[in-house]
Amino acid sequence: MSILIPTRFYGFDSIMYLASAIIGFLISYYAFKLFKITSKKHHFYLYIGFTVLSIGFLTLALTTGYVYLGYFTYKQFTAFDTVSYVDDFGYWIYYLSSFTAYVLFVLMYLAEDLGVPILIPPWYKGFPYFHITSFFLLSYVVFRNATNYAIKRNKNSFLVTLGFALIAGYHFLLFFTSFSKIMYVLAHLSLLAGFISLLAMLVRVTRK
Repeated sequence: MSILIPTRFYGFDSIMYLASAIIGFLISYYAFKLFKITSKKHHFYLYIGFTVLSIGFLTLALTTGYVYLGYFTYKQFTAFDTVSYVDDFGYWIYYLSSFTAYVLFVLMYLAEDLGVPILIPPWYKGFPYFHITSFFLLSYVVFRNATNYAIKRNKNSFLVTLGFALIAGYHFLLFFTSFSKIMYVLAHLSLLAGFISLLAMLVRVTRK
């Protein structure tokens, strides 16, 4: 599966990953504060999930930034083709951390709904498969929060639903980047907006 990236946006994704990592760490901080207050397991899952996810994005920002720096310096890519290069290793770390985080997000609600521990099968390889699986996992989280919002109709529920929906949208749009370059840009904007929405919710809750 090829990825169409607009030339003028080279490095744009690295900046989005770095911004998402910073916001993600802030989400983790507020989720941990909430966990210390409530001692609820789903708040702990949220804290651990965003910590792992943010580390993955930080690693991705570092490795892709390294590749773009090489491009801007030598006018050629030094990576993006085989698993032996630094950006490929960064992506696999990101895939693993994202998958782990999304499983934790699903567990936040499955453990509550079913009252039993849930076992998730191990991860497997492939860029398109990663985004399909991520979208599948997050769709459950979005549906669960949308149901909660339909009942409560408050701003916090809306921000949580919107945040996870935008992160799911990131994976949905990236799956179609082989058809349009604009999908790549929109996907990363959706990711950043999703993180901001979740951070806004946690700031509101912890202040109360």
